[in-house]
Order: sequence, then structure tokens, then C-alpha cells
Amino acid sequence: MSPIRQYENIPPFPEDVPVADMRTISLSNLRLGDKVTIETLMTSCQELGFFMLDLQGDATGGLMIEETGQLFEISKALMSLPEEEKYRYLHDIPKSFLGFKPRGHAKTETDEPDRFEWWNIGQDGLMGNAPLQPVPPVIHSHIPLLQSFLKHGQDIVALISTVLASQLGLPPDCFTRLQAPTKASGTVVRFIKAFASPDPEDLRTSMIHHTDFGTITLLANVLGGLQILAPGKDANVSDSWLWVRPQPGCFIVNLGDAMVQWTGGLLRSNVHRISYAPGQQRFVDRYSMAILVRPERNASMKRLTGEGIDSDLTAWEWEVKQAMALRHGGAAVESRGGKDARK
Repeated sequence: MSPIRQYENIPPFPEDVPVADMRTISLSNLRLGDKVTIETLMTSCQELGFFMLDLQGDATGGLMIEETGQLFEISKALMSLPEEEKYRYLHDIPKSFLGFKPRGHAKTETDEPDRFEWWNIGQDGLMGNAPLQPVPPVIHSHIPLLQSFLKHGQDIVALISTVLASQLGLPPDCFTRLQAPTKASGTVVRFIKAFASPDPEDLRTSMIHHTDFGTITLLANVLGGLQILAPGKDANVSDSWLWVRPQPGCFIVNLGDAMVQWTGGLLRSNVHRISYAPGQQRFVDRYSMAILVRPERNASMKRLTGEGIDSDLTAWEWEVKQAMALRHGGAAVESRGGKDARK
């Protein structure tokens, strides 16, 4: 997602690829408590675990549209820094997930090196829960913008969390209390670059298929490349994967494993991956912005409702376990929770 002008400067998304049937939810209507919108949100979170969130017509959403456009430009400058400069801020998993992840440091499903890099900026440093991590000048000079973007995202996540809790018959604040922005957590703002794929050998997975292990992810991107595993399909079959067509003015939103665990499988966390961009878009580097929300570090992962196995892990233990599996190519490849999606 970004201002419409950014869609005018890229190759068009092709019309001849299978696209995920993803519902679009109006943030403005959701905030107003519109009954149909709430029902659509609940259905989306049970069937596919993904939906488009239309930010247009909402005051906070409008601000995020403009902020995202600015952050895309900063992302390009950040990722264009010399390699030796970026390596000064290298992340240190599992000690810390913050900082720079270079291309090729993880594996795909075919045990080949990945084709993306990212940069994680921790919520704790931006919110003052902890000292700000070391960041290069191109980031340090835009900290107020990042803080504003994050706070607007927190507002949206809190709204979605409250609506879902109420629809499940839980206390409205039960999810928001477990992921309070004022508490230490693994929540990050992430800059992502997936490299262009001009050569035939590049036409493969950039990031291995996985489920997110937090609560809610807000994703902004302009180029295609994100693919969702169709419900009930085999991840090893190419026809099982559906492309996501980015839409101007919209975030792509998905639920993570923490929401599935807390709800005893009543909500869905769906397998997805980053592939090469479709059509002529594959000749362009793909930049994305995301807010990956995770529970506070000491939050319990025990069920709040539904059925299933309880977990004795804290959220931080959960995050480390999932991230290490993903890094070594052993991430779970099955969607979790929810119910059968539309045919």
C-alpha cells in the first residue's frame, strides 16, 4: 500500500495468474461498528486468515497511507547502503531479532539460499520501553515518522483485536492486554526487499512458506510476490499457491499463530510465502513495509477459549522456537485453525 502514484510507475499486475479470493474490509466501517463489516472480518479470520483492509475514508488510515509512501522511499535508501555499512547492524538470532538480515541467511523449501533481506526496528526502542537499537543515520533522522506510523498501526491492531475478542464472546480487551505497546515485546516495524528476478534461475521462492508466529501482521506493498496457500491444498504443488494482488489504499492483514493458540483454533493462521513477482513485475525490486505484532514477552500462550493443547511457553520462548525453525528451513508448513474457506 502506498499513494496511488507509486502504482503508476511499475509494470501492471498480470491478469492471467490465479489470485486469492480475499475480502476487502473498510477500516472506517469497522470503526463505526457496521454489522456486515464485523461479520466479514470474523469470516475472513476463520476461513483464510487474510483480508484486505481499506484505509481510505478513515482519519488514521489516511495518515498511514501518506506515512507508508514516505517510508517506501526511506526503505530504498536504507537497502541501498553499502554492504559493509549494513553489516554493522547485523541481527543476532536468537539473542536479538533486531537489525539487518542479509540475503541468503535463510533457506527455502529446496534448501537454496533465500532471495530477500530485511531490517527490523523494534517497537520497544521506538516506544521508549527500551533504549533505541543502533540504527544508521538514514533511519535515525526519521524516527518521529516511524513512531507515528507504528502508533497508527497499533490503533488499527487494537481495533481488530477488540472486535475479534467480542465476536468470540471473550472480554473485549483480552487480546489487547496481552500485546500492550507499553510492555516489552518482539513487535517490529520491518523494511523488506525481495530482489528482482530477471533470470530463469531466479524464478523460485524468495522466502520459504511459513505462518507468522505473532498475533496480527499489517503489510504494505505495491508489487506482487506474496502468495497464499489455498486452503486444503499441498504446499509442494505449484497450483496450490494463489497470488495476492496489492490494492491502492489497502493493507494486507493476516493473523499469526499466537491468535490461533489463544483461541484454541477458532481463528486461522494461513501458510504464505514470498515468490518472484508475477509477469513483468519480476524485473523490479520489490519493497514492502510491515508491522509484525507479537505478544508481550512474558505473556502466557495458554488458551483463552476453544479446544486444543495448552502451551506452557511464554511469548518470547514461542517466538525463538518458531524463528529458529524458519531460519533453518524447518518451519511448519500447515495452516492452523479456522474452518474451511469458500470453494
